[in-house]
Amino acid sequence: MSAAVGAAAAGAGQCLVVSGEAGIGTSRLLAEAAREAAARGVAVAEGRATELDRLSPLITLVTALGSGTAPVLDEPDRAELAARSAVPYRQTALLSERIAAYARSRPLLIVLDDVQWADEVTALMVRSLVPALSDARVLWLLGGRPLPEASVMRAAVEGLVEDGARSLAVGPLSDEAVEELATHTLGARPGKGLRDWVAGAAGNPFLLQELLWALREQGRVLVEDGVARVTPGALPDGFRARVARRWRHLSPAARQLTEAGAVLGRPFTVHEAAGVMGVPVREMTAATEEAVAQGQLVAEGPLLRFRHDLFRQAVYDNLTTPVKHALHREAGSVLAAEGRPAAESATHVAFGARRGDAQALRVLRDAADGIVGAAPGTAADLLIRLVELGDPGDPDRPDHVCKALAALSFSGRMDEAMELGEAELAAAPDPTALATVRHGVAAALKFAGRTPEVLTLVDLALADEGVPPVNQAQLWSLRAHTLVDGGLAAGEDPGCAAADAAGDEAVRLGEAAGVPAAVTSGYTARSRAALAAGRVEEAVVLAERATAVAEHSGGEARWHAPRRWLGEALAVSERFAEAEAAFDLGQREAEQLGVPWAVPRLRGHRSRLWLAAGRLAQATAEAEATLNSALALGTPPTAQATRALLARLAIWRDDLASARALLTTARKFAEGGVRVAVDELLLADVLLRDAQAAGDQEAADPGDGLWAILPHWIRPLCYEPGLGPELVRIALRAGLPEQAERAAEASRLLAVRSPRLASAQAAAVHVDALLSGGPGGLRRAVGLWRSAPRPLALAAALEDAAKVTADRDEALALWEEAFTLYGTAGARRGAARARQELRVLGVRRRMPRSADRQAEGWGAITPSEMRVVRLVADGLTNRQVANRLFLSRHTVDAHLRNVFAKLGVSSRVELARLTAVHLAETGAPGTPGADVTEGTSVGGS
Repeated sequence: MSAAVGAAAAGAGQCLVVSGEAGIGTSRLLAEAAREAAARGVAVAEGRATELDRLSPLITLVTALGSGTAPVLDEPDRAELAARSAVPYRQTALLSERIAAYARSRPLLIVLDDVQWADEVTALMVRSLVPALSDARVLWLLGGRPLPEASVMRAAVEGLVEDGARSLAVGPLSDEAVEELATHTLGARPGKGLRDWVAGAAGNPFLLQELLWALREQGRVLVEDGVARVTPGALPDGFRARVARRWRHLSPAARQLTEAGAVLGRPFTVHEAAGVMGVPVREMTAATEEAVAQGQLVAEGPLLRFRHDLFRQAVYDNLTTPVKHALHREAGSVLAAEGRPAAESATHVAFGARRGDAQALRVLRDAADGIVGAAPGTAADLLIRLVELGDPGDPDRPDHVCKALAALSFSGRMDEAMELGEAELAAAPDPTALATVRHGVAAALKFAGRTPEVLTLVDLALADEGVPPVNQAQLWSLRAHTLVDGGLAAGEDPGCAAADAAGDEAVRLGEAAGVPAAVTSGYTARSRAALAAGRVEEAVVLAERATAVAEHSGGEARWHAPRRWLGEALAVSERFAEAEAAFDLGQREAEQLGVPWAVPRLRGHRSRLWLAAGRLAQATAEAEATLNSALALGTPPTAQATRALLARLAIWRDDLASARALLTTARKFAEGGVRVAVDELLLADVLLRDAQAAGDQEAADPGDGLWAILPHWIRPLCYEPGLGPELVRIALRAGLPEQAERAAEASRLLAVRSPRLASAQAAAVHVDALLSGGPGGLRRAVGLWRSAPRPLALAAALEDAAKVTADRDEALALWEEAFTLYGTAGARRGAARARQELRVLGVRRRMPRSADRQAEGWGAITPSEMRVVRLVADGLTNRQVANRLFLSRHTVDAHLRNVFAKLGVSSRVELARLTAVHLAETGAPGTPGADVTEGTSVGGS
């Protein structure tokens, strides 16, 4: 650890995770590291989590960054963080900027102790900030006890270690060290009998000292000839009793103070402790001085904390249950009056509550509703307690269970969700309650991507004739979406007729029962089913209806985020600018409504939009951000679909190793029960197999999964009609004419069902031309592709035409255009093929340096590049820009290289000057430093 501090003083950042059991000395090690760092001129930001930190999002990290004589965060920064609480990734961006800016002036050590109790948002931020600031002069020391499975910090720490953070386990003292400590404590070397007693401390220095002090104070240690021996007798009444004995030396008021602090469970004020005990503050002032002087408590500004948490636990454990209940109830009232977070107050109220306590139930419900968006895990704990305290016959109980199931699922606690759901299913008193709980369990399963189980549970609920129309509407909408998401995995009709019928029933029942959320969800499911079947125009109409219902009714209907499906339908219909506007508005609405799970899905849709428009760099950056967000939020279905998309993007870029790794991970999740995006994974697998075969027919093995669902399931072709010709090529290269015909028939079906979709008509002509092999049909396909906004599909058609053209000049022109289109898009694999063919024709071309390097001047700057330019001009580093826009640093570097070349500049200073002039001349909205994170028109500049 000393070496890490020395490296930090020299300007090298890293992360060190220090763990050990309670009392082992982890906190002492961190404190010594902080002292050494300060002595070396390193700024130190220290924070210690408490058990109740999980109730206050981001408090652990913010407290640390606000500590010290020169804190990293000031009051305006704290206020800005609070204002961004509904959008965690914006909080991440702000923290990253502030920490990086601070570290530029001097090295910084951030110490977080007892991280096993850190809140969820702190865990998420640490997981993001440590790798994001790896180049900054920041040393992170994360210390605490071994992290249990339920700890929100466990996944964060495991991810950091996988990324390269060092892990240091502080083990027990060796036998030699134990003997040395015992000798120092007792003034004599321990004899055999005492060594046997000492072995009971298992090398824990805190417990060892407590044991030795207890024995010595009881007069049980005798020193003879320099050897300490223990007199016969029983072991003192446990280490807990030994610790508790120390409190009996305090005055009654001081004992009251520590008891109140033990119940509060976190650093506390004298005012809070007095309130819990129901005494005037003045009666606690002398007690405070006493407890601090005796070393039981430590004063940190206006707060008091226990010097060692084992003391707090011992004091708390020695309170009788009735006393605990009474003090927790008082604590809840005091904290509510003090304006503390509702969740913290609710936890205390709930502890001291009895079944059916109306006040406690109301407090728990309100607190859970207030925190579920930012800390679903904590909300789940509150909701579970709400269910425990509620009367089994309470008519609101099924709704509470559903909310608890959703919160548990959202926080990744699927085992607990299933345990709660199964218990409630067995105890449901009537058909209505049973249907409500089944809906909650099924929704939780859907969140985890477990499609077959969802459909089984929904069908069981719908089979019950006593289910009210309200519940039926919700169940039918859930069934419809599940069929679209994973119907293939459940063996359902690949034409999506069943999904459409289920969505229609949800709309009918929802309208009759007055459930606009079910109506909205039913319409969006029908829109998605229409897309999967190739009825693009119908999909747009249905998505527009869903959006209109949600806008008119508001409330829960808007939580379904229908704009993401409207944007998807608009994108497929090639109304790209309208689609992106829908995605942008949908993302803003999701952030405002506190439904963070929708944000990565909207970003995933936007990534597909960039791919369709032939902007692979932007598509990859957006997809990477989508995957990171999905993993952070624990949404397996979104993560699976994004892995498939990223694999395909990697194939376009000729990065087959990345594609293999992504699909390998996806298969592991599929084997673990995440059965969604089956068609997309099958498609990516076929494309990767073909790419790896590299044109060798004997090595070609396109598999059989995808071909079996064609031509009826044509959803992938709706997103990208150019896939139809690509699949025909792959089948023909592998010598599989039947599979080629299946793919061709899928393209023909899409053209028939969507006659106004230009790319569908082009694809239908294209596949027939590939099957016939005639140049005339391929020329016609090229002409049709020119009228569709699909540059990659056009480039592929140009390739096909060039291969069968006898005229050298015509072939040269076709290859030249294909090379340019591939290079502009950043499709290195296609560009390499075209370049090789041009070389055969005697023409040498350099591989493109940038996917978007089309021209010079401001007119050539793409929307993504302009967002980067604005932030760089405001003084942000590349890493800060990457964090702000949720891009990879490599993407930001690429954007800047492109910008420098297009504008003819060679420095960031010059770029900032030109940007200021450009914005002033054009009257462009915003300033160089504007927080521009939303997308802009695909076609704009």
